[in-house]
This record gives sequence, structure tokens and C-alpha cells, in this order.
Amino acid sequence: MDIRQLTYFVEVADQGTVTAAAKTLHLSQPPLSTQIQLLEQELGCKLFDRGARRMQLTDAGRTLYTRARGILDLCTSVKSEMSDLRAGTAGTLRLGLASSVCEIFLTRWLKRYHAGHKRLRFELYEANTYQLLEKVRSNQVELAFVRAPFSAPDLNCISLRSEPFCAVGRPDYFSGTGDGAFGLEQLNQAPLLFYRRWEQILMEIFQNRGLHPRVFCVSDDARTTVSMAEAGFGVGVVPQSALPLRSAGLEQHVIDEVGLRSEICAVCRRDIYVSAAAKQFFECIQVRQDTKE
Repeated sequence: MDIRQLTYFVEVADQGTVTAAAKTLHLSQPPLSTQIQLLEQELGCKLFDRGARRMQLTDAGRTLYTRARGILDLCTSVKSEMSDLRAGTAGTLRLGLASSVCEIFLTRWLKRYHAGHKRLRFELYEANTYQLLEKVRSNQVELAFVRAPFSAPDLNCISLRSEPFCAVGRPDYFSGTGDGAFGLEQLNQAPLLFYRRWEQILMEIFQNRGLHPRVFCVSDDARTTVSMAEAGFGVGVVPQSALPLRSAGLEQHVIDEVGLRSEICAVCRRDIYVSAAAKQFFECIQVRQDTKE
């Protein structure tokens, strides 16, 4: 018994005659009759009572009809699902996300992509850049969105966006800074809040300028840095896209400093299949960059 025989059986049951079913199936009558007989022989029971004008299902035939209908409907559903998976419109997309990329990812990239992929299920893994690189290597995520610099010659790395750093804090920390270019000198006396990943880089830049900043707190999450700035503990220094779109009571300044920039990258494995959904997500992001969002 196979799917083809079940299809033939259901069609004969629906049409009531082999002749009508053969016409619908685009078959000649003798091969169709043979397939029904082979199915009855395999199952060891009579499936039809053959009348002069119409074939009626036996009790066994009615039971098989119900089961066959369910099987054929399931096959149709599976084919549809596989088609959706190939097209990237269904299934599960597993993505890795550095905390400092959350704001731009959720409010811009994911929002646009989801509009055309409402049946897709998302699994987001949030961790720091180095943890996410390991998740890519172990195939726990298909794509990870992280910040350079890092060393991962075994992975595909595509630069998506380069952006400046910003100083964020209560307005009183910025009194007297003026409206011109905002540099590191204006931060030298304020209590600073650093995201740990950038502590060494920032300190080297300060020291190269002959500055000795007062670091109040170093944390592992850019969102924590911004939260502490909101609480008034000091001035946070974070990549521009790590800032929330709305921060009540906070003042933000782009830091005008050569070499102080952050790069967002998409990372995936070189040696593994990438799903259609992941490819389309990446293409969607590239469109956003091309249109200078």
C-alpha cells in the first residue's frame, strides 16, 4: 500500500465508479481497477460492493476511506510546509544578538522583516559577542549580530554598519559643554560608565590624548550602562545604536573622535547550509543599509 494507491482508492470512492475516477485521474480504466484489486488483496478485505451503476464502500472501505483522507491531507500539508520552508516563509529562524544591537535589531530590522514573514517563528539568543561566536560555531544559531573587533577567521563575517560612540547622561553633566563638536575633553571630569567590552579601547584613546578619566562603573551590558545613566550615576559611553529611541530626561552627544567607532557585523558558518529564511533576513538588512535608513 502506498500513497498512489490511497489516492486512487479515495478518488474511486468519491466518484462512485472506476470509469469516472479514471477520467479524473487521467488514467485508463484497467490499470485503475488493477490497483484497487491489489489494495484489497494486500489488506485482505473487500473495500467496495460493486453494483450495476455505482460502487459502494463496505464497512472496511469506509474505515480505510477515513484513514486515507487523513493521510492524504497530511501529505498535502507536509508538501505545503516544505514549500514554505524552501521559500523562507515558515519554520524557525534562530538568531544571536549582542545586547548593544538590540535596539536597532528589534525596532528596525526585525519589524520590517516580520511584515512579510508572519508565519515564521523566531528564537533569539542574547549574549556577548564571544559567546555568540561559539553559538554560531556549534550551530545553535544560524546568524549572529555582533560588534567588531573580534578574531574569527573560521566564520563568514559581513560588515553591516559603522557608527560613532555617544555620551549619554543627565543634562547637568553636560552643562557648559556648548553646542559645537563634542570631544573626550568634555568627559574627562565626569563619572563615566563603560560597557566592559570597550573599557580597554576607550582608556587607551583617553590616555593617548593625555587624559585621565574618572571611571565610576564598568558593566557587562550596554543596556545596564544606559540604565545607570538614566539613574543619574554618571555619563555612559556606548555605540550610537545601543541607545534607546526614547530616554526621558537624558541628553545624548555624538563623540567626535577619530578612530572611536563601532562596527556591527553579521556572522555565520562557512561550511553549513543557511536556510532561506536566514538568507532573506540578511538580504532585508542589506536593503536597509543601501537605502541609508
